[in-house]
Amino acid sequence: MLSGKKWRVTKPSKVVAGATVLYAVIFSILGADRYATFHAGADLGLFAQTIATAFHGFHNTFEAGSHFAYHFSPILYLCAPLLWAAHSAAVLAVVQAVLTSLVAPALYLIARRRTSDRNAAGLACIALLYPPLQGVTFTDFHEVAFAPAVVAWLLWALDARRFSLAYVLLAAALSIKEDQAPAMAFLGIAATVYFAMRRERNGVVFGSVALAGSLACFAAYFLLVRPLAGAPALWMPKHFYAWSGYAQALPLDRQIVGRLTYLVEAFLPLAFIPFRSRVMILSVPGFVEVLASREPLTYTMGQHYAAVWVPYVLVAFALSGAQILSRGDRNSVVWVRTSAALCIIVSVFFSPLHLGHFLRMPQPQDAATNALMGRIPADASIGTYDEIYAHLGFFPKAQVGLAGTPEYVLMDSRYASAAWNANSLPVLQRDVRAGVYVPVATDDGVTLYRRQPPE
Repeated sequence: MLSGKKWRVTKPSKVVAGATVLYAVIFSILGADRYATFHAGADLGLFAQTIATAFHGFHNTFEAGSHFAYHFSPILYLCAPLLWAAHSAAVLAVVQAVLTSLVAPALYLIARRRTSDRNAAGLACIALLYPPLQGVTFTDFHEVAFAPAVVAWLLWALDARRFSLAYVLLAAALSIKEDQAPAMAFLGIAATVYFAMRRERNGVVFGSVALAGSLACFAAYFLLVRPLAGAPALWMPKHFYAWSGYAQALPLDRQIVGRLTYLVEAFLPLAFIPFRSRVMILSVPGFVEVLASREPLTYTMGQHYAAVWVPYVLVAFALSGAQILSRGDRNSVVWVRTSAALCIIVSVFFSPLHLGHFLRMPQPQDAATNALMGRIPADASIGTYDEIYAHLGFFPKAQVGLAGTPEYVLMDSRYASAAWNANSLPVLQRDVRAGVYVPVATDDGVTLYRRQPPE
């Protein structure tokens, strides 16, 4: 009997652990392939340059200065030892896969307080099938990759009344990005009300500290950190919300449809189960952040922006799913199983990952590009396009484009993009004809150019 009881208790937790590891491994492999075959974008290069200079500048050429001028992300310092040890931005894809996978154990612990271990494990595994979470995992690395797990574990800590841990996780959340401050302030208000209604003093204190600390962090970033980072007066991310004077806005009907489609993509895979939990209200700041933007990119599934609301939706799913399954009737089980089926259907037929576009077997031009990168001095200025820039994180002067006439230019003749073809390629062709740049080496259609010294 004892062994049987032990099996029943430990088996679901082992399933969750196995699913978590499998998720991390699969997405690490997918991310590594995307990187190795030059399908990662400029954001990966941006963060690789930033993290590589963590203790001497924290800068990148894409933002033309310190990353702190754009975002408050001290949590990125934790990635520096791993990046330095691997000496490859591919490790950031692995970090992102591991971070997002850690949502599952938190959801399991939250659910099993309300239902059986087996049911809780099932809910946690369904969460790993959730397409928006997978989209956050597979996209280029961003600091918000920390948010799903940190927030989910924070909500577990509050649910379990582990307030000491909750304070640590609150600090971690506030160090991810400045947009976490309004979200944590909102959480603080909700926690204060929730625990006050239950006359739980420790919870009320946490909520008050979360509110005050979040507001202080938000103010300190704009009043102290940005000026110290040499930031321009205009906060660049503000352009997402610069509606006045914006002449290129989409027609109103397309804006409405785009946002409604996004909401359907967010909730249909989970069979709308999260709406049964009041925790859903905590997702409001995140949805406002992405849906209030004038740029459709923020409410396009498969982008990193979804990380600001995903953990709240998944925690609401775990809570509601546990409540549904605790009934034990057939309809309840079918409802939860339907969410699993919908996640799989969406992933197969409407996946936000676009694996066919981003993945392929390595080809000769990939090896050629790597070989030519190896011929560039580490301190040289390099102009190139997004996908090669993603590999140049340890080249502090690597940049997207040809502004300033960099010393070297690296490109694949088969590459084409709207920005490159319209802006950089004509400049390069002109400068090659004029003798400003000469080919240093060419291999399988990939060419490394060097700027000629002035006569």
